[in-house]
Amino acid sequence: MVERIAWRDLPAEVRAAVATRLGGGFAAQDPRDGANCGAAALLTLDDGRTVFVKGQADDGPLDELDREEQINPALPSCAPRVLWRMHVSGWHLLAFDGIDGERADYAADSPELDLVVQALAKLGGCLAPGMPLMTARDRWGYYVAPGHQRHLFGLNLLHTDPAAQNVLIDGTGAHLVDWAWPALGPAWADAALWGVRLISDGGQSPEQALRWVSRVPAWSKAEPESLRVFTAAEADSWEDVAAKGEPRIAAIARAARAWAAYWV
Repeated sequence: MVERIAWRDLPAEVRAAVATRLGGGFAAQDPRDGANCGAAALLTLDDGRTVFVKGQADDGPLDELDREEQINPALPSCAPRVLWRMHVSGWHLLAFDGIDGERADYAADSPELDLVVQALAKLGGCLAPGMPLMTARDRWGYYVAPGHQRHLFGLNLLHTDPAAQNVLIDGTGAHLVDWAWPALGPAWADAALWGVRLISDGGQSPEQALRWVSRVPAWSKAEPESLRVFTAAEADSWEDVAAKGEPRIAAIARAARAWAAYWV
């Protein structure tokens, strides 16, 4: 995991360059979670507009930042648009339309879940963009027997991490953010991954989670055997990460296994 520094701790030259690019002053708010990068902040300009900026130092991993910039034109309307990119004083910065919202509430009775369904419905209609991306087989194939690899095939664009922190809610709806790990796969895969997060982030039971994921249009295309294979692979992958000693991952791994067990 990349260690993030506060916006105020960035070099003065970086902060000054951003102010010049924005054409005026702003107030910076560091995000509570999400934004797996070296620095990130929601900037509120003097005129009320908001811009979200994430950055990575020269000696940090730049592949995720590059990927987010490259894929942005192909994303659905529920994803924020890239505004500009700059490199200054050893930092690469990528700016997006700002979303002055809060992370989604994934509790079973949350009125925000309908908005998340709408966002996932928009994503479900997006086909492969004209750029190379990892596939579902690249991401989960290690955990799937050779004879079952076909269940991972698909040409739809996937977000692959619909955690509550990656879905921001504002007055206009739900927005899918943090596109660091897009992939190509079956259209229903993001809904299946959402099921894990409804359990881990929202405290839902598998039965409650199913009531919500089944409202995503692409879910109707999923075959029971494909769900069994895919959810088991997702659970195996989370358990591998948890075994490395990351405390916060353990709860997600348990949720993923409960979701997978539901499909056996």
